[in-house]
Amino acid sequence: MPSTPFLKARLLGTLLACACITTVHAHQVWLENTAGQARLHFGEFNDNLRETSPGGLDKFKGVPALEQRAGAATQRVEGRLGKDSFNYTLTMVAETLFAAPTYPLIDRSKRNLPAMYWQPSARWVASLAQPVAPTAPLDLVPTGKPGQLKVFFKGSPLVKAKVQLAAPSGWMREAESGEDGTVTFLTPWKGQYVAEVKYSDKAPGEAQGDKYGEASYVTTLTFVLADGLGSPPLPPAPAAH
Repeated sequence: MPSTPFLKARLLGTLLACACITTVHAHQVWLENTAGQARLHFGEFNDNLRETSPGGLDKFKGVPALEQRAGAATQRVEGRLGKDSFNYTLTMVAETLFAAPTYPLIDRSKRNLPAMYWQPSARWVASLAQPVAPTAPLDLVPTGKPGQLKVFFKGSPLVKAKVQLAAPSGWMREAESGEDGTVTFLTPWKGQYVAEVKYSDKAPGEAQGDKYGEASYVTTLTFVLADGLGSPPLPPAPAAH
């Protein structure tokens, strides 16, 4: 029978592995764009948490490319690693931006589970008044109607998906998508909002040259409203990890 120290060490390793997975699942990536300078952050927008480099930002496999679109024109923009974001200089006045960084497959062998594929994605739009077609496996896009967003998974509307919307102050609301995949929010504050949707796909697959047992997706949509009530700033940032 294994000794007590061995069992403690094994339990500690399992707990650490679970903590790592939980932290990843709590995180998101989101895009911000100011005067043609775009930033892709990793952390939790509503808690004002931005992972840094050195640190959590270095866990991704390289600097993701940014896709910018205006009308029928689409261009790819290479970025660079900054202190608390991946940074991009845009080459057009974009209507929408999109990025999907690559995160290593999550090893769950200590829990006797197959690897997990975790895919975070981020979209930014210049206006909610312009409908956007989905392009990501899990996508969250404006429909063109005031406050209305639509969730897609692999091109089809996703029903009963929980969408969270965070305002500049950390104020949050949650709504569940209807039969057509849409949710509608009131947006009383002016400033930047970040909406988030998550989805777990239990079907196994292959990514990055290896097999995985299930996939977990998290996608955000960032937009800025020029009109509305003045919002207090985000809460003080917690320590990054």
